[in-house]
Amino acid sequence: MAWRPTHVLMEGELDNTNPGKVMGWMRFAGMTNIVTFDLKGDFHRDIRGAKIHLAGEGRPDDPDAAKYMEGFAEHQTGTVGDITAGLPPCDYTRGLPYIEWYGEANGRVVIELDASQVQAIGQPIPWIESFPVSRQEQQANMARFLCDVAQAVNLPANQAVCVSEQSQAAQEVPVTAAAGQRRGMPLLTKELLRQLPPLGAQEAKGPEAIAPVKFFTPDNSWTWYAVSYSPEDGTFFGLVDGQFKELGYFTLAELETARGPLGMPIERDLHWQPRTLREIAPELFSGG
Repeated sequence: MAWRPTHVLMEGELDNTNPGKVMGWMRFAGMTNIVTFDLKGDFHRDIRGAKIHLAGEGRPDDPDAAKYMEGFAEHQTGTVGDITAGLPPCDYTRGLPYIEWYGEANGRVVIELDASQVQAIGQPIPWIESFPVSRQEQQANMARFLCDVAQAVNLPANQAVCVSEQSQAAQEVPVTAAAGQRRGMPLLTKELLRQLPPLGAQEAKGPEAIAPVKFFTPDNSWTWYAVSYSPEDGTFFGLVDGQFKELGYFTLAELETARGPLGMPIERDLHWQPRTLREIAPELFSGG
């Protein structure tokens, strides 16, 4: 449901010293020029009024970076989403950095980093002197983005009304260029490949087999839990929770090309903690 270039971010800096504006730059693998920012809005209270420096793990020699970043605008304009370093008072993400904006060219963009990768520069406004970021405004931002997505997949305008959860205000927004410029995240990383055992390696464990990875569709309830993987042909074995729950095979190519009812690509659960099949679906194993 968002463009997630975390894995190709090399370095960046965002500046909120001018109230109501976020300026700055980022350097991404796969892009020749730096990306500049001119966004409306403010950081969260932990870093409001300061600058932040971002240290990514993107590599200039990443062979897939250019393809992933194709179409990403070199000048990002739009609205600030949730931008926090995860410092007290932790109004958002429970102590984790989170960088989000709604760009006019590329829609919703999210970068999630570790605390060690974000450094605050300068003195933020004392948090007690500021109000938290309005959740109502952020829900309206998301509603407008979802309207773009719905209209981009040719959902009729009279069916593409998105509602902000708190305000209950319908959002009727024209299609923007960002609607056709969405990107999903990379479904597998080198670290995940190290965690996924080869096909058959967990067969003897039965319901105690561990699923290191979870994939899901943001716009419906389908979910895939992978317990093993073959890099040779891109085949997973695991639990599929769709129309009903079953164990079986699915492929990386299928996950990368599949789309939900609103046209959204499949994503990987970034907060997933490995669990056994019995923990995920105890009803499948209740009879032994």
